[in-house]
Amino acid sequence: MKKTLLILGILLTIANDTSASDRPPSISPDSQNLISSSPQDQGKLADVSDRVYSDDEVILTESGYKIVPGYIPNWIWADGTPLTPEESEILDSKLAPPQPDSTPDWFWADGKPLSPSEKTKMPKGLNYSEWVQKINYGTGTGKINKPEKNLKKDEVFIIADHMRQNIKKEIIWTWGNVKIRMENKTIQADKVKINNKTGEGIAKGHVMIRNNDGTRLKANSSRFNIKNQKGKIFQTRGRLGKRHYIKGREVTRLSDDHYKGKSVSLTTCTGKLPDWLFEAETMDIITGDRAVFTGGVLKIRDIPVLYVPAGYLPMNRERKSGFLFPSFGSSDIDGTTINNEYYWAINDHSDATFKLGYRSKRGVTPGIEYRYTPSKTTNGFLTGTVVDDNITGETFWKVDAQHNQELPYGFIFNGKLDLEGQEYNKTFNDNINLRNRRNSLSYATARKTWGSGSFEILTRFRDSTDISSDQTLGELPQITYKVQRQQIGDSPYYFNQDTLFTSFVTDLNSDPDIDDNFSVQRLDFHPQLTRAINIAPWLSLTPTIGLRETLYSKGKNGEGFFSRESFDFTSTLKGPTFEKIFETKNNLTPKIKHLVEPRLTFSYIPDLDREDKGKIQAFDAIDSVNPRSLLSYSITQRLFQKEATGKGDFDTRESLRFVISQSYDLREASRTSNPERPNEPFSDIRFDLDSRLADPLLLNFDSTYDINDRVLKQFNLQLGFRPMEALTLYFERRFTRRGDVTSMATLDWDFLKGWNFKASTRLDEKTATHRETNLSILYDDPCKCWGFNADFIQRNNFNSTSSTSAGAQETRFLLGITFRGLGSIQSGTPEKFIHRSFDPLR
Repeated sequence: MKKTLLILGILLTIANDTSASDRPPSISPDSQNLISSSPQDQGKLADVSDRVYSDDEVILTESGYKIVPGYIPNWIWADGTPLTPEESEILDSKLAPPQPDSTPDWFWADGKPLSPSEKTKMPKGLNYSEWVQKINYGTGTGKINKPEKNLKKDEVFIIADHMRQNIKKEIIWTWGNVKIRMENKTIQADKVKINNKTGEGIAKGHVMIRNNDGTRLKANSSRFNIKNQKGKIFQTRGRLGKRHYIKGREVTRLSDDHYKGKSVSLTTCTGKLPDWLFEAETMDIITGDRAVFTGGVLKIRDIPVLYVPAGYLPMNRERKSGFLFPSFGSSDIDGTTINNEYYWAINDHSDATFKLGYRSKRGVTPGIEYRYTPSKTTNGFLTGTVVDDNITGETFWKVDAQHNQELPYGFIFNGKLDLEGQEYNKTFNDNINLRNRRNSLSYATARKTWGSGSFEILTRFRDSTDISSDQTLGELPQITYKVQRQQIGDSPYYFNQDTLFTSFVTDLNSDPDIDDNFSVQRLDFHPQLTRAINIAPWLSLTPTIGLRETLYSKGKNGEGFFSRESFDFTSTLKGPTFEKIFETKNNLTPKIKHLVEPRLTFSYIPDLDREDKGKIQAFDAIDSVNPRSLLSYSITQRLFQKEATGKGDFDTRESLRFVISQSYDLREASRTSNPERPNEPFSDIRFDLDSRLADPLLLNFDSTYDINDRVLKQFNLQLGFRPMEALTLYFERRFTRRGDVTSMATLDWDFLKGWNFKASTRLDEKTATHRETNLSILYDDPCKCWGFNADFIQRNNFNSTSSTSAGAQETRFLLGITFRGLGSIQSGTPEKFIHRSFDPLR
């Protein structure tokens, strides 16, 4: 009877161990309470046991099973029904003779084994799956193996407060602080169920998924597979990578960095109500790369502002192919504008942007921009655009290209292509310098420089951008060889030389309907000899004499080959130089040095070869060498300040430079005077000041004063003041007597953290007309997830030089929104504003 009761007790224990339930029963700490049978139950068990061993009758169990005489099964249930072969196999394995095993039966959640006194109160140890690591405690280490910091592929480690296994179905139940570690991922949950055969698992309650790339996702529940590491996350919210935050009804993980979501939102803002987010019906995400979506809506503070049926969002700052955010805007001239661009990252060293714009009043504007950098010493770009203008009926086009490359043998190549048709810049370009230019310039040059000289081959072509003129000038080619000034042995003499060959091609008549082409080749040879004479430490004299031989293939009236000879002499007396150092007793600027430097220069070119000079078609200064006898004099004052750098040492910089200069023409003074043309040997007096006495103050000006007519001929002023770091004031004025008079002012104010306001205006003083006014406000706080800019531009008669009067006045409103981590949406095309400022010294 005692044997029978023992067998039944073991069977009940095994049945309890092998039961499969999502919510396992609690285990009493008292091992004596694991098997509980009343005296009546024990009597029933004894009766059944006696009948099992009957040799002469058939026994019918309560479950309906017939036990024939003489049949003795290995294992029976409590009612005498034999166990199936599979069930018997499990019991055989459970009760097989024990194998020597030093592994403890029980561990705490941190992996520490129970002490002997603790083990006496716990039931028999649980079976561990193949992926639960064990250690042989016979080695004396005394604790369970913990996972390595970086697990190997297909390796899984589980820690939980409780764990149970169904050996037959290979199912594991864990609950209580469950943590599953895999190669690149960790899953935490309240309870987890895993099928060890298929690798599929379910996690429920406070699910947290962490990836090594910074991904942190929280969810209510998750389905996953520990073998292929794929899975689905339901009602999730968290961070993808290190910058982007996601929220979604269902997110499917396809790999370490590839996700697909349904009803998801993406942002780089934190908080329950992000400043902005992008919602989509479906979204395919590769972290650190891009997101492709359908049914997208941009929301600002949960308010929908833009619907995009399908699109592409960049999620990193690296070059990736894809459609860029479209830009949009409106203006008086162009009407409504839409600009679409596709960026193509061709390879690591080249990319291209394809553009297709639309202007409701002017038409379609396709364009392309190609950039390349195949090596550190080679780079270039090519841009092109065309406009079939609906207003004028003309086709406007523009092509620009540039190439820079280091060639063998120390040569450097630089090339530029600058072509336009039908006054493109004057009609469409917002850059004031390009709008007002008169000529386009294309060139290609190969140059080599060494210590004592240089050699250059240049081809250059200049063409008029005015459709009423076809004036052109080509230098095809120009070859230059220069020898820098260098000492001749140990003597006090120095030698330098310029040799220049040029082939000119031009149209002498600027009328587009008349061609008067002219070409000529010229060779100019100009060596010079210089001697430096130091009269005193504060006084020096430097005379230079040069010879010039210039050869021409023909003259301007068709004359044949001829030459022109000349020589030149220049002597410069520098000094006496005066200086004084002032002690300021200021720790920031302890010393100021004042330097006064007078200079006197005499230049002389005789009147030689007058007959050949009349044959020359002048192209540059070499052709326009005229007789000269000129005495120039100037006085220069400089201030040098010794300033503390803030790092324990001092720097010296030039804080002010003021030059007054004039010249006296000896040839003009010796000319016979008459009432209609009196002698005027004195030139205009020129004043030139550049100063930065303190970091927040900028003051520059230059002017010329005509002493003969006693009038100011020219005055240009540049003034900058920064009373505080957040505020900058800038003003400039340009005055030309009997010419343009313009003023320009800028206010630049950082009025709050991340906020900047700029206001600029350019005034034509002659007509009292504001030619251009710009207002800009910018919010760009790097600590925030977004920024924006708003701009107002008003131009009056801004391209009146164009042959078409279209665009004489224009008003534009521009808006741009930047979503940090995703890109920006800009209104209109990139603009060239007239805002001015000046940089701090440090």
